[in-house]
Amino acid sequence: MSVTIAGQIDIAGPVGKLLHRRPLHNGTVMQSFAVEPASGDVFVLQVMDGGIRLADEPAALDYPTRKTRGDLCLTRLGTTGTITGHMYLRGFGHGVSLGVENRAGQIWLWTEAESTPNSKNEGYGTAVVSFRYADGDVVDSGTARHTPAYTPDPAARFLTPAVDHSANELILRYTLDGGTHWARYDLAKAAAGVWEQIQRITPAIPADGTDFQGYASHAGVLYTLKGQSLETAPLPGNTWLTAFDWATGAQLDHQHVTAAPGLVWREPEGMAVSVRDGVPHLHFGFACENPGPRTCTVLSLSAAPETDGVKVLTDWQPLELAAGVSPDQHAPQGRLISLAGTTTLQLSGGVKGTFTADTVIATLPDSLTPSVVARATVPRDTTAGGPAVARVEAGTDRQLRLFGGRATNPITWAQLDDVSAVWR
Repeated sequence: MSVTIAGQIDIAGPVGKLLHRRPLHNGTVMQSFAVEPASGDVFVLQVMDGGIRLADEPAALDYPTRKTRGDLCLTRLGTTGTITGHMYLRGFGHGVSLGVENRAGQIWLWTEAESTPNSKNEGYGTAVVSFRYADGDVVDSGTARHTPAYTPDPAARFLTPAVDHSANELILRYTLDGGTHWARYDLAKAAAGVWEQIQRITPAIPADGTDFQGYASHAGVLYTLKGQSLETAPLPGNTWLTAFDWATGAQLDHQHVTAAPGLVWREPEGMAVSVRDGVPHLHFGFACENPGPRTCTVLSLSAAPETDGVKVLTDWQPLELAAGVSPDQHAPQGRLISLAGTTTLQLSGGVKGTFTADTVIATLPDSLTPSVVARATVPRDTTAGGPAVARVEAGTDRQLRLFGGRATNPITWAQLDDVSAVWR
């Protein structure tokens, strides 16, 4: 472990998963995401697709124009990864970070606003605002649809927000006077329009990874993400996580991330923290697929403790059985654990049916789906003679497959309790 202060999440720890290659409302690269604390829904920002014409627009706009203007698409994903809503935000920025909070049952989002093009004609925010989530809505920067825009300084640029739910604080990142700064504000006061800076730090961000891609804050620690797509930096890639102490601004840890090597494109994008069953999880994202449309993958680092050398990353989850497949004694389920620092997929239960060919027997939840195929052998029936084992594969397409059944030697049952496969 690489933990030096209380509350720090180990960025060198074993990696699990929240979302796997999920499509978004638009086909562009995910820029950032945040997790709503009450429902667990994930909100994702991306630059709007080219070719879209909104109701009050005289014509469709191309992608370079949308990017210059700072027009964004916000996608809402349910806990299973399905799209449950969207919004369009015109003139807001690039979407490098966002925050989400639940105010008395209503979802409010914090984003950059008042977009200004940079030297590359890419729009970035110069202020921050908040607004209520409303499915299908179109919000324009500079209107009464959002709260009054705030900036810590008229000269501040690349201004983005994030919410630290552990401290009920709003975190702002911005560049000013040649430095990149992070500042803390009381969340409730900021929501009410009272901006009183608690602290500002200017940590020395390592050069590794080249492109800044996101940040998150939790329990006195600031986390940052840098890196580029595999097209620019081939495997093992140049994705880096860094942790800083809010109290001093000092670097606590700096780690190269090699997880999920099987993803295509694999461009790091966005960070967030969620708390599930009392356990904090640090999430970081990858935009995937090449060519597009891009998809969204979110990995997780769990603060759960180890017990006898075992760390549970994802507790037991049911598998969705395919048509014609039924449970044998116990319904199939799976979990992710860390054994000696290696992420491992474990399955339990059994299936029965008449399997006369290699076949899909179940669908995996996102949290168990690997980026590289995971394989194991399992016991099977021998009533027709032949081998006493079959092979199962957990695929990158969420499918769990059973291999070995033939018309001359069908598999009528297979037990999954022996599955313990390296998961990446």
